[in-house]
Amino acid sequence: MAGMRAVAQRAEVSLSTVSAVLGSGTNKYVSEEVRRKVLAAAQELGYTPPAKAESRTKTIAVILPVITSSFFSNVLSGVEGFVFKEKKMMLYYNTNYEFEREQECLHMLKHQHPQGIILSSVCPRGQEDAYHRWIKKTFIDRGIFVVIIEKRVEMEGFYSVFVDNFQAEKQAVEHLISLGHRRIAYLYGNYKVSLSDDRFEGYKSALQDAGIPYEPGLIRYGDFTPASGYMAMRELLDFGEEFTAVASANDQMAIGAIKAAKQTGKSVPEDIAFIGFDNLSVSTLIDPALSTIHVPTYQMGRMAAQIIGDLMQGIECVSQNILESSLIVRKSSEISASNEWEMFGW
Repeated sequence: MAGMRAVAQRAEVSLSTVSAVLGSGTNKYVSEEVRRKVLAAAQELGYTPPAKAESRTKTIAVILPVITSSFFSNVLSGVEGFVFKEKKMMLYYNTNYEFEREQECLHMLKHQHPQGIILSSVCPRGQEDAYHRWIKKTFIDRGIFVVIIEKRVEMEGFYSVFVDNFQAEKQAVEHLISLGHRRIAYLYGNYKVSLSDDRFEGYKSALQDAGIPYEPGLIRYGDFTPASGYMAMRELLDFGEEFTAVASANDQMAIGAIKAAKQTGKSVPEDIAFIGFDNLSVSTLIDPALSTIHVPTYQMGRMAAQIIGDLMQGIECVSQNILESSLIVRKSSEISASNEWEMFGW
């Protein structure tokens, strides 16, 4: 069968010109006369361009806010567990909690053609609808599966894996209330992440149900890092706010806050009780061990990757997948509770 070279010879043009007209190249600089000559030569020789290969690589792209967090390293381990078993590749992008950087990562992925994308987004809440429509048009409508982790996304075409942040934080605060605490400070997470709002609303709901007035003076804002928790706690103490317990939007801020409290001579939990959120393994290595909400981070990553794998095989998947969270009571909130080290998972 004649090939492209024979077509080039018959049309008396270069091989690159034939490629531009019949192949994947651009033909905007090829004149109409030359284009007709190439098409005629191909028809005379019976040449048909080979079908284009499947453009998507066997790759899952993962976009997370920060890999140095043990929360997200556990999520990434879950994805990697599936990727390795299925002999796929994994691309990882770190956004540093910057929405603009997240968008740049997605723009780069437009040219990578992965099978699927796993995204923990830091899109501001007010921009989510327009942003999700763009993702749908750019990726989902082109057959690239998108799984959002950590929060629910209801737009058609998306898949999501998450815990109920509102109910879980409410459960954490209800635990403190059950111990007799009425003045409970709150360390708010990164304002760029909408799940921070969900957890904060859970805190307020627990207070309301217990008939405890909401006091804005007991709220301090962090960014999910231990340093921000430390600074927030020092500010609460320096301003002389009266409280007997602290609920934190994540474990890392809670750990920083405990350090600040102990530096000022406070006993934990006798003077101030603490509870975090995530159940990172490091939370058992502090003294006292941290009460928290357990989030199955490894399973979150593994399920997100499995969904993409199933969809590639034509297997129907549930679009919204809620993982079970649970309350873990340790000595930072209840003096009679366990203070043992957790030696696995970190």
